[in-house]
Amino acid sequence: MSTRAPEQDPAESGHGVRIARIAGVPVYLAPSWFLIAGVIIAIVATPYFPDRVGTGIAIGAIQALLLLFSVLVHEAAHAMTALLFHMPVIRIVANLWGGHTSFEAVRSTPGRIAAISAAGPAANALLAVVAWLLLLGASGDRTSAVLTGLVIINGSLAVLNVLPGMPLDGGQIVESLVWKATGDRNKGSIVAGWAGRVLTVLLVVWFFVRPLAQGERIGFGSIWVLVIGSVLWSGATASIRRGRALSSVGRLRIADVAEPVVVLPPQTSLGEAAAHPDLVLTTDERGQPVLLLLEGAAHSGLDPATPLISVVTRLPDECLVPAEPDDSLERVLATMGSLGTGLVVLTRDGHPWALTSGDRIEAAFGRN
Repeated sequence: MSTRAPEQDPAESGHGVRIARIAGVPVYLAPSWFLIAGVIIAIVATPYFPDRVGTGIAIGAIQALLLLFSVLVHEAAHAMTALLFHMPVIRIVANLWGGHTSFEAVRSTPGRIAAISAAGPAANALLAVVAWLLLLGASGDRTSAVLTGLVIINGSLAVLNVLPGMPLDGGQIVESLVWKATGDRNKGSIVAGWAGRVLTVLLVVWFFVRPLAQGERIGFGSIWVLVIGSVLWSGATASIRRGRALSSVGRLRIADVAEPVVVLPPQTSLGEAAAHPDLVLTTDERGQPVLLLLEGAAHSGLDPATPLISVVTRLPDECLVPAEPDDSLERVLATMGSLGTGLVVLTRDGHPWALTSGDRIEAAFGRN
């Protein structure tokens, strides 16, 4: 066993400390996990104050580690199921709200996504049953306490995550069912998002509003319900927005976001280029039309006789995307995402005919 911190690639930074690998998938412990660990220790240890502080902290730490173990079992089940369907798994992260498994949903189907989503709660349910069976024959207070903790934690994780609303695993299953029934995954995202909103309201009413109406004291647990509710509401809202946005993408065509361009010789004067009604491109030393005259360059105080080649900005070669007016935006959006740029030059038979930008696409979304 080594205590040396594992080295991380630049691509792995930002996810926390890498603590393990499961079937080659890196597992990270996010800094936010330590916050929830502290909260658990505080809640568990409080009844032991002030006489048995050490005991309370030790029991709280054990409960926090049991939760971490249970969350990793949950996420590992997601990862293993995704790998079973030959979907590359990028990482597993344990964080403040439990955990998250990132994978590339290639060749995805409603059945596969539902199976991946159900695997996590199923693993927790199985672990809870195993712990309960072991508890029946357990001897010793410490062993019983650990097994009892596993039963409670995994039973709770299984029940909570299977609830039918985004962003929970049950919401992913709802999305898959609607996707299967309608053939439209985006519609599934919207339905699952609204289900998540309804679920959030019901949870807050039952665990916060109802006790308050009955005159019960509002403690830390009740406040925590509101915090969890806000997270669930945010996740549900994101699902609705994502479904609507992707539906808009499906309706939009290249012609809806394209702005005409003209390719002028590099030695064209700035004055002549600025007078052209279309956006202006010119070619670089290789003959590639990837040099763009930015709007406003003509009003920068430069001599109108300045060669166009002197005042252009270079775009990545990959920004040249073959596209027809009736094509969808999928390839354009994928290019923008992969390059991290908001500009794409649209070509036909190798010749630029238009340009589009992230701003134009966002404006088109607004109109739809």
